[in-house]
Amino acid sequence: MKKEIIKDKPAVHKIMTAAAPLFAEKGFAAVSVKELAEAAEVNIALISYYFGGKEKLYAAILEEQFELINNIIVSIRNEVRCPIEKIRCFSQKFVKLHKKYPYSQRLIYGEIINSTNCHESIVKPAILRNHDFLRECVQEGINNGQIRSDVKSDCASILLESVLNFYFMTNYLADEFLETKKDKAEYYMTEAIEMFLRGVLSNSQ
Repeated sequence: MKKEIIKDKPAVHKIMTAAAPLFAEKGFAAVSVKELAEAAEVNIALISYYFGGKEKLYAAILEEQFELINNIIVSIRNEVRCPIEKIRCFSQKFVKLHKKYPYSQRLIYGEIINSTNCHESIVKPAILRNHDFLRECVQEGINNGQIRSDVKSDCASILLESVLNFYFMTNYLADEFLETKKDKAEYYMTEAIEMFLRGVLSNSQ
């Protein structure tokens, strides 16, 4: 039976907040339960008590990060926006999310290059959900004439995902490339999304 994790408990929040950057920096396998407890300043037994072990704590953190992205998707789907504005809105909210949780992309990237048991059950389905949303936006733009009819929605969505994600996977380098800019992430994302859109929009736009 899956242990229910009550995230509004202060100790649970404290453990997850301390554990997330550790897992992002070192990877799941390299982080010990003792290290997690020390970082959170809690008794080591509380990790087992609240989460049922290190792996379930790690899974809870991944689920939380993907839930935040999914909440963005749900909110945009519930708004009346054209597909181009949906893409712009998603990119803006994506930047704000990653500025608030700067370790999240490294967590996800770590799962892609060195996957754990969480990959098939949590990471892959979430990535596919994100892909489906962006593909829907592109296809909707094709259908209403905003995006060129020769654009392939599946390929365009993969390209868009790369535009969205790569900066945050390499921001320690990208920030050097953009060293003269204020609000580097916002600057990059605005410019990159508009470059993408100029490549796919129909001549009438």
